[in-house]
Amino acid sequence: MLSPLRNLWQSPGTRAATSNFGWLAGERAARLVLNIGVGFWTARYLGPAQFGTLSYAMALVGIVSGVAELGLDNLVRRAVIQFPERADDWLKTAFALRLAGGAIGFALVLALVRSGWMSGPEQVLISVVGLTLFQPALFMPDLWFQARLEAKLSVQAQVVALVAGAAARIALIMREGPLVGFAWALVLEMLLGTVALGVQLRRRRPDRGGVWFDREIARRLLADAWPLLLAGFAVLLYLRMDAVMLRAMAGETAVGIYTAAARLTEIWFFVPTALAASVLPSLLRARERGVDAYARRLQGYYDANAGIAYAVAIPSSLAAPWLIELAYGISYREAGAVLALHVWSSVFVFLGVARGQFLVNEGHTRFYLAATVAGLLINVVLNLVLIPRAGAVGAAVATVLAQAVAAWLSSFCFAPTRTNGWMQTRALLIPFRWLPYVRCT
Repeated sequence: MLSPLRNLWQSPGTRAATSNFGWLAGERAARLVLNIGVGFWTARYLGPAQFGTLSYAMALVGIVSGVAELGLDNLVRRAVIQFPERADDWLKTAFALRLAGGAIGFALVLALVRSGWMSGPEQVLISVVGLTLFQPALFMPDLWFQARLEAKLSVQAQVVALVAGAAARIALIMREGPLVGFAWALVLEMLLGTVALGVQLRRRRPDRGGVWFDREIARRLLADAWPLLLAGFAVLLYLRMDAVMLRAMAGETAVGIYTAAARLTEIWFFVPTALAASVLPSLLRARERGVDAYARRLQGYYDANAGIAYAVAIPSSLAAPWLIELAYGISYREAGAVLALHVWSSVFVFLGVARGQFLVNEGHTRFYLAATVAGLLINVVLNLVLIPRAGAVGAAVATVLAQAVAAWLSSFCFAPTRTNGWMQTRALLIPFRWLPYVRCT
């Protein structure tokens, strides 16, 4: 008999999903290489204080980005899979909604910078970074490629933009450019990515006409998306609130130290997202085959996420001081202890993204919102207690505990997700359960 891994490989759609995931992973690998070669060089050039200022600006804009994204990713991907004949209508309507969301988000950023409580250079920096709020709308073709398991085309387009953005940062470093120049490099990368994605979409799917905004589709999207929007906003808050609270309670240097460590963790967060996009079609097919088939597929999905997360967290935690010094230099030495703790949040992030697929499929978006808000509140309270005592290390502990509650423990508080809570618990025990996945019987 074949091992479970070989059976999984031969199941319908798995090879296409694996290829799609491979391309998405390749894009992140290219991003990782550029971050190592250019991003870390940028952090060294700026130093902890200026790097902290840039990170603070990105954190503030990141909090507002939930308004621009509108929680539409999973909903649009699912609609394109279920209603391929109307894919254009769904994509165009989602684009219009996100464009409006980006405009509202940018207006909020401008109102924030004009409030008068930050310095002039910070106002300019945050205003420029705020332009990236239009990226969720401009990158809509990426969702179409992901839903059709054609990430190859999207990756090719985005790598072009990544290389151009990296080249702009290198030029700034070589010419000793100003801090705001690195914000403009983000905007340049967004614009080039938009053009490249548009070219790829036009080649693969010429515009078939039709309306640019369907009110019924917009109503359905917004009706399903508002809990996801609020939940996404809460996620962004507790991913970025650490930097904001550190700035207020410990200063820019502490923000730079914490962000340096957090980026080495968050650089892996593409994995569960890419896996979710690739696995969604097979999850929907398993759901149609019955409860048992769906449960088996979900358990395998949770196990895969947990296994990958452990593969990232364990070596990263053990080698944290060495990784920090290699990546950022001696001036960021304090970030080693932060990374050793913060990287364990990835285990719960991976499981949370996997559970999110189940919640969207089953329509439990309000629970998703409640769990995320609970995680946010716990994160804020723990930050208030731990940052004054332990600085960036305290913020890392708060993040791990908040993620554990939001992504895992909350599953036991809602009857329809309790079974998933036990599935997640089994997945957390994958270091003791991995043998059946590779053993031939």
